[in-house]
Amino acid sequence: MAKKPLQQITTTLASMSSAIYILVIIGAISALGTLIPQGQAPDFYMQHYGGLTGRIITVLSLHRLYQAWWFLAMLLLLCLSILLCAVKRLRRTRSVLIFSSLIMHLAIILVLGGAAWSLGYGHSANIELAEGQSVSLAEFGFAPGQLTLDRFQIDYYPDYQPRQYSSLLSLQGYQGQDYHQEIAVNHPLKAGYLKIYQSSWGWMMQITTQAADGQSKSIALPDRSEYWLDQSRHLKLQAIFVPDLDETRPGINSLSPLPRNPHVLIALVEHDRVIGMNLLRAGESAQLGEYKFSLDGFSYYSGLNVKEDRGVYLVFTGFFLLLAGMLVRYLAENMVRKAA
Repeated sequence: MAKKPLQQITTTLASMSSAIYILVIIGAISALGTLIPQGQAPDFYMQHYGGLTGRIITVLSLHRLYQAWWFLAMLLLLCLSILLCAVKRLRRTRSVLIFSSLIMHLAIILVLGGAAWSLGYGHSANIELAEGQSVSLAEFGFAPGQLTLDRFQIDYYPDYQPRQYSSLLSLQGYQGQDYHQEIAVNHPLKAGYLKIYQSSWGWMMQITTQAADGQSKSIALPDRSEYWLDQSRHLKLQAIFVPDLDETRPGINSLSPLPRNPHVLIALVEHDRVIGMNLLRAGESAQLGEYKFSLDGFSYYSGLNVKEDRGVYLVFTGFFLLLAGMLVRYLAENMVRKAA
């Protein structure tokens, strides 16, 4: 008697070979996610891959692969296949060994589900804050909350290599809670599913730009970064912080990383060609081309990596469940050997 379509599908999925085939297909597709940049605007793919290829990427959602419905459906199909394989074995014989196998199969499903959640819906952002500066986390795609860098501190070895650096942070109004904590490398601030890591540090310069028409603007510019003054003309400002300028030798060199003789080298660049530069102290100004630049001050900035990832808890749960299944299996096999 011929099997019904649903029975045929169930029988096929309950085969370990089916689970392996699905896993191989998912692995091959996932490789595309490492080759194709994820999360860019559709115009990006049109410009870099051409009209036809760009349209294929966006239509098939290859630019947000791990959130695509068909990719999540394949993961669900793999989890279903693994679960049916475990149930099939449990029906044949009920023993501690089979029970441990079922636990490990469920653990794999949790790990896959957590990994899929992390890839598709985990969110992270890099934020650079000067001392005293505040930002809204909502601007970076997180739940509303006001993040403030109250203090940044760095310690050096005698040879001026950084020993440790830390940030005193305040997070106010995040999901109805306030947090106040000092963080360092590998010691993040934890607020529910949100974690804020110390990732880097540097110098932030406060510069006022004034154009020929009299319009002025205050900007916060990190060390060795650039600020576009007029993109249509490819005109930008570049700045380098020199904490301890050596005035005894030609050139621009710093004697130490400590701000003992701080200066800022500013350069006006047009079409990647320097058209003017000057060396400023805090409070000084310089005219470069049609712009006037004033150095208002400087301070440390803290580079923070903000992450929100609920899938990691599923992965950890699956990992510990997998260890439990392996332990049960080991103990059961050991008891069988002793009984024999």
